[in-house]
Amino acid sequence: MILPKRQKVDPSLQRSPRHPQLGGVSVVFPVYNESFIIEQILRNYVSELGGRIEDIEFIAAEDGSTDDTKSILERLEGELPLRLFMSPRRKGYQQALKDAVAHATKPWLFIVDSDYQFAAIDFWRLEPWRDRFDVILGTKTPRRDPLYRRFLAGGYNILLRLLFGLPYRDMDTGFRLVRRDLVERLAPRVRFMTFFNAEFVIRAHFEGARIACVPVPHYARKIGTTTIFYISKLFLICWQQLVGMVRLRRELTPWRIQPPKAEGPRQ
Repeated sequence: MILPKRQKVDPSLQRSPRHPQLGGVSVVFPVYNESFIIEQILRNYVSELGGRIEDIEFIAAEDGSTDDTKSILERLEGELPLRLFMSPRRKGYQQALKDAVAHATKPWLFIVDSDYQFAAIDFWRLEPWRDRFDVILGTKTPRRDPLYRRFLAGGYNILLRLLFGLPYRDMDTGFRLVRRDLVERLAPRVRFMTFFNAEFVIRAHFEGARIACVPVPHYARKIGTTTIFYISKLFLICWQQLVGMVRLRRELTPWRIQPPKAEGPRQ
């Protein structure tokens, strides 16, 4: 198994399911223009998890890529235990992720962004908590993004915590283990904010879901560039997110729900 640079296998990790009775796992990869790295990602996750979890499936949901991602995925579909779904057009991250999880069949979803900033072995940091929680967020510790992205993400999460009274530090993480029935119930409601993750966490919180934050190593992107946070688009993205927060707040306020207290190994 190829690991990101500087990543070492933690001998304390139990690299097998602690709670197999809770059901299988659908590993879901939303993919867009990742031709330089997608094969390495998929082979690593299949190598790490495929032989250790009996009931598992791997799903790649391609979102109208314009580079060689489609042809690479088509080849890998014949070489790996991979369910491949491709789109002729770009739908955007939120809709692409909704469509991706709709293809899943297992009780748990392990949703991983396809930019290779997390290591497959760190799934085992999340898995032990699924007997107590419905949503397990892999919190980037520390965050290895460019300075401007760390600044934006920090401000974004502070605003979310203040506006919605939330305790979670990294709601936009691309490394999360979630109960499928919860996603199926809430995903159709996610519509206000540009990206799926944070709005889903907020809605899950107000539904009374048990949410844990587990620190996991985060790595700088080694190959390629972000396909979302171009500097030229930052003002528009920030404005869309701000408008989305206000609209979501207006929707949730009339509920007058007492949100659950934060739980988990570390917030």
